[in-house]
Amino acid sequence: MTILQRPSFQIIAIVFFSVSLAQAAAEKTLYEFGAPGGQDGMQPFCVPVLDANGNLFGTTMLGGPDNAGTIFELSRNASNQWVETILHEFTGASDGGYPVAGLVFDNQGNLYGTAGGGGTNGTGVVFELSPQGSGWSYSVIYSFGAYLKTNDGFAPNSPVVFDSAGNMYGTTNEGGGAGCFNGCGTVFELSPTGTGRWTEQVIHHFSANPPDGQLPSGGLALDKNGDLYGTTPNGGTSGGGVLYQLKYSSTTKMWSETIVHQFGVNTGDGADPINVILLAGQDGNLYGTTDGGGKNGHGAVFETTFSKTGAKTSILYSFKETYSGDGNAPHSGVIMDKEGNLYGTTSYGGAFNYYGTIFRLSKSSGGEWNETVLYSFTGGSDGYYPQAGVTMSNGFLYGTTWLGGNNSGVVYESAR
Repeated sequence: MTILQRPSFQIIAIVFFSVSLAQAAAEKTLYEFGAPGGQDGMQPFCVPVLDANGNLFGTTMLGGPDNAGTIFELSRNASNQWVETILHEFTGASDGGYPVAGLVFDNQGNLYGTAGGGGTNGTGVVFELSPQGSGWSYSVIYSFGAYLKTNDGFAPNSPVVFDSAGNMYGTTNEGGGAGCFNGCGTVFELSPTGTGRWTEQVIHHFSANPPDGQLPSGGLALDKNGDLYGTTPNGGTSGGGVLYQLKYSSTTKMWSETIVHQFGVNTGDGADPINVILLAGQDGNLYGTTDGGGKNGHGAVFETTFSKTGAKTSILYSFKETYSGDGNAPHSGVIMDKEGNLYGTTSYGGAFNYYGTIFRLSKSSGGEWNETVLYSFTGGSDGYYPQAGVTMSNGFLYGTTWLGGNNSGVVYESAR
């Protein structure tokens, strides 16, 4: 346990769209991570999370003394400048290492996350950071199973979610049995025992055979009924991934999977939803993105609606080719404001052709979804290649880029 100082302070409908490519919003770099070889973190892949005081928390995949990643906090000082505090430096050993997912707060102010390597068996961990006095206490609450020796998952690379009973859910990219070289991945549940410990069970093993998906790389969404939803970028009947549902039966005491949508059927559908954290909207619909596919083959934003007759997945927006000025290849999900606008990032494209964008989708009175490119990354100190989406607070968007700044990534703020 480590204590670190805390600062004082099935049916595809193509929907018509229009796009505005103006640099519509101002972007501000809040923090540039250190150059390679330093002690600072490098290459964040996460969506930062904010506490009630407006401090930002996240992870970097690399950096720190052992180059195994960090957990960081950004806080404003008396001069209104953003200052970084490293809350944990991963060693890649028993404490875990190489986190690519963001963090989640529980109701008591503790932070939880996953790291894809390290742990007792070298196959990844789930960890907790708890406020303790003026610092934070780091502990591993679960180490995933030994490589190919159990049916447990390994290599978790997505955030966790909590249900109303305090159970935690997440995915692992590999493990779970035979197939897909090292296993096709799992969905797991961690339940508190009441004695400070957690019990894990695998609630779904992905299969090497269609129609199931394979190798989940994104997180889970929990709806008001307690059902879980997620995506895989691989597998399915066309190899373009799936959108799946897991439902718990109080009778059988087991979870069962339903494939809600098969991506990649070459009809203008999206394909390969990578690192997607689905949004379960207040309207009961699901929203997400795909890295490929869509009308132009460069990715899409989709909506899944539910009715008594089943689920319908529609493409809300198809990104254009790289040199159009539009973004392309979104590697994350979207968020929604109270007006129903959607916000996200693309890893590539934009006004500077290659460095990525922040975008907004707005629904017109006629039901059409119109895109505005809020910001095109320039490839400089503003960062570039955003691999994660955005979060929102007080009218601003916050996110990270994989590269830029000191060539190690940045945390940014953008108007919306």
